[in-house]
Amino acid sequence: MEDNTPVLKWVLDQLEELVACIALAVVVLSVSWGVITRYITAQPAAWASELATLAFAWLVFFGASACIKYRLHPSIDMLVRRLPVSLQTTVRLFNHALLLAFFVFMTWFGTRFAIDALDNPSPVLRWPLAWLYGPVAFCFALMIVRYCQMLSGKVWHVDAERETQVI
Repeated sequence: MEDNTPVLKWVLDQLEELVACIALAVVVLSVSWGVITRYITAQPAAWASELATLAFAWLVFFGASACIKYRLHPSIDMLVRRLPVSLQTTVRLFNHALLLAFFVFMTWFGTRFAIDALDNPSPVLRWPLAWLYGPVAFCFALMIVRYCQMLSGKVWHVDAERETQVI
């Protein structure tokens, strides 16, 4: 029997990038199809913009989670650097706690919102709106995991071939 552990590990480690790339492709293709059907054929594709909106939500939230991994979210620490070292540590610990609390709140809130939207279909595709709100809950939970991994010392970087490696 073949060992799929390295492949599974790679997929789990690159989950945000994989889903965001697929979502970006769906956005580009559905918007392109919508433009083509609007200006070339007599019948515009009504579903194209709704699908692009759904995919864009997935792209945004999975991309935000990927930015946690790579420490790409902006940080303004000009004032904190001027504080005494002990106070800097206190401010940083408070910042970590505040971010984790926000991630927990958004996971809870997103989950509630997605569950409430299960019976509410989208206007054109008639898909449950949980497909739109679900990534909020999932990605903020993923942000908790990635942030804790980052705090524990796990580092991701992009190498010269633009492939993500974990150190």
